[in-house]
Amino acid sequence: MHRVCCTENVYGHGHGHVIERGLRELPPYATSMRTPLPMSTSTTPDMPPTAEANITPPAARPKPGRIRRWLPLLGLVLLGWVFSRLDRGAFASAFNQISAGTIALSCAWFGGNAWLKVLRWQRLLHSQGIALPHRVALAAFLSSQFYAQVTVGRVGEFMRIEALLERGVRPGTALAACVFDRLLDVFVVLSLGVCLAALGMGDRRIAIAAAASMIALSLFGVWALSVLGRAEPARYLAPLTRTRFGARALGFVRELAQGVLPMLRPRALAEASAWTLLAWCGYFAALFVLADGLGIVVSRVLLTATAAFAALSSLLPITISGLGARELIYIEVLQRRGVPAESAAALSLLHLGVMSGMAIVLGFAGSVWRARQRS
Repeated sequence: MHRVCCTENVYGHGHGHVIERGLRELPPYATSMRTPLPMSTSTTPDMPPTAEANITPPAARPKPGRIRRWLPLLGLVLLGWVFSRLDRGAFASAFNQISAGTIALSCAWFGGNAWLKVLRWQRLLHSQGIALPHRVALAAFLSSQFYAQVTVGRVGEFMRIEALLERGVRPGTALAACVFDRLLDVFVVLSLGVCLAALGMGDRRIAIAAAASMIALSLFGVWALSVLGRAEPARYLAPLTRTRFGARALGFVRELAQGVLPMLRPRALAEASAWTLLAWCGYFAALFVLADGLGIVVSRVLLTATAAFAALSSLLPITISGLGARELIYIEVLQRRGVPAESAAALSLLHLGVMSGMAIVLGFAGSVWRARQRS
């Protein structure tokens, strides 16, 4: 067997240094080669020349366009337009009606809402066969709430998967529980908003039709996940695997779908739905406390439907946490029940302020706690 003594030029700080690599044995397929092996400047073990030749540098991440970067400011423009229609004196007097005790009680309800969502996330991970200690889950979830307040569509919530990635969980599997509990929130809030709004208008047929539509949409989602989670792609998805990007994207989606499928088992789904309903009870209870403090007298059904649609507005890419859109929703709905626009806008801002304030305070504490856990 042939042996070769090779050297490698390593350039650092502008000076060339020659490092003796020593004797190493050539692979069998290279014994007949007359040209020298290409040298590698990395510190990783040597690879066959063909493997090195096939390595391509990663593509640079595209920078977000100007439109996407400035799109969230439309919500602030909408908020400014809403404020221009309000009487400043009446708006200020509405805020003066709120006591410190009312704010504290509302914050307590939001704290309960966050803790119940942590328990739900842990149970969803358990259905996947992933065990995450409660202290780690709590710190990771709270820290993600901090980033959710400063990102469009609250995508910062998904940063909690770092606690799973450091334990060797694959990205698609780690993301599955976060995506699924987000879908649970959207489904429950949308169902409550549509059905309760229809009941508030006094037409039960609309409520029944809305409920049937949500059930049909859910069944379609389950079918789509079952198709995407198959080990082999369906025939109509096979063309996507012909390109490198399509194959990778389909592989990630398949991994994500396979991570979600265990959560669709009847027992796991029923438990997750129960945790979701309990968590949103805390969200709506915080709203009811603030409404009572402002002296707003409307039915709880109407308030719940209004808050549900306002919560969904936080997912819009044109707002930050729904700011601007949610105030318009509160005003348009509650004004029809005799609530002054100033009180409706104050209720929306107070509810958002309590939620964001708690998320920032708890999120900062969670970030510090999580950093100590990693150190």
